[in-house]
Amino acid sequence: MNELAPPPPYRLNAAFAATVVALAGLQLFVLPLALLSHAPLWAGVLMLLISLATPFNTAVLHEAIHGRIARRAAWNDRVGRALGICAGVSLDVVRFGHLAHHRSNRHALDRPDVIEPGQSPISAGIKYYAHLFGGLYFGEILASVAMLLPRSAIDVLLKRAMAKDEPEIVRMQVAARRVLDRRFARVRLDAMIAILLYASAFYLYGAWWPLLLAGIVMRGFIVSLQDNAPHYGTPAIIGATAHNTIAPRWMAVFMLNQNLHAVHHDRPELHWNALPGAVGKSAMRTSGPYLALLLRQFRGPRRSNPAVAAE
Repeated sequence: MNELAPPPPYRLNAAFAATVVALAGLQLFVLPLALLSHAPLWAGVLMLLISLATPFNTAVLHEAIHGRIARRAAWNDRVGRALGICAGVSLDVVRFGHLAHHRSNRHALDRPDVIEPGQSPISAGIKYYAHLFGGLYFGEILASVAMLLPRSAIDVLLKRAMAKDEPEIVRMQVAARRVLDRRFARVRLDAMIAILLYASAFYLYGAWWPLLLAGIVMRGFIVSLQDNAPHYGTPAIIGATAHNTIAPRWMAVFMLNQNLHAVHHDRPELHWNALPGAVGKSAMRTSGPYLALLLRQFRGPRRSNPAVAAE
């Protein structure tokens, strides 16, 4: 890292992680036990605000995925697992997918915005908008829950999910089995805790369970919308550069500078507070305002010419 880069903000990260866990506790238990019965309107307002905090929550989890939330790896994993459980997913499941994305982004399973040769535009559009409107997040939940199946069944599902005949996909299959060999018990434990946590919350909400479901659906939409944006419209080639975008200072801090996605891919070892300085020292261009990029995704999938960059 550059000597002038700011030091890793481990104390601030700890406060951020505690805030994420507190928000989950407020959503899952405090609202139904202390507020919902006598002030349902305020409970609904709080549910909306908590859901709108999703960019912050996922950004903190993202730091844990990269091993940067705490100085010690063991503590990073403990905090990351707690953050994942609060989101209803397993840290190891989402970490595998994210790090595989870093190793070879825009492979055949990592470009939902592309109409592949021979693919129907209608079929591509259905898949794309399902992905955009929450499909990515709920896929992560299903992948985490699937870890409770017998190991042989999981191997079959992995083979079917990664059926593309590309060297990168074959390597991903091998890597996924290795991760399961090392962390199968841990992944299953996290999945079971997440299920128990959310089942308890739905029970406590009682007849108001649609309110909790609405909050989760909104979270899923925001997660999926943000995840797709940094690579939308980029060339359909392995390792294509991502987008850096401009955001107001408060928004950039709120999502821990995840609008600077290209520099994050170029320097994944950098902590979130070092990304703006790295952008200033690089020749990378920005792709306009962050909110404009979010909205641009609704144009839908397009056929890609690998030789030209996105507009």
